Amino acid sequence: MKKLLMIAGLAAAVCALVFTACGSSSVAAASQVADPSITFVVLDSNPTTGYSWTCSIKDSNIISLVSDNYTQDEAPAGMTGVGGKHRFVFQGKKAGSTEATLSYARANQKAQQKRVYKFTVGQDLSTSLELTSAE
Repeated sequence: MKKLLMIAGLAAAVCALVFTACGSSSVAAASQVADPSITFVVLDSNPTTGYSWTCSIKDSNIISLVSDNYTQDEAPAGMTGVGGKHRFVFQGKKAGSTEATLSYARANQKAQQKRVYKFTVGQDLSTSLELTSAE
């Protein structure tokens, strides 16, 4: 478990660098860390608006959600309404392919944004993803 958390942390750091470099509001990348079964997605988020990201996986036998967390961007002390990044870390469990849908919505409301990713897990559990739909 410690190793997995360390890998997830390293993946998060790599993702933050990728995110900053490309200036995109949505980053998804197969991880370049020691464990090729780890893949992550980072999305802009601002829970102070009442919106949050949720994840739904079609087949959790193929991939699992290892972590799901939000980190606020740096801001001056006392500043409110600051957005940040929501990070999802996935791990391949068995060979195959499946989809994960990430939705950005307020409770009990229709999603304002939606991203569908196709995950492909190889026999060696190496995991890759492809954004197949963005609304």
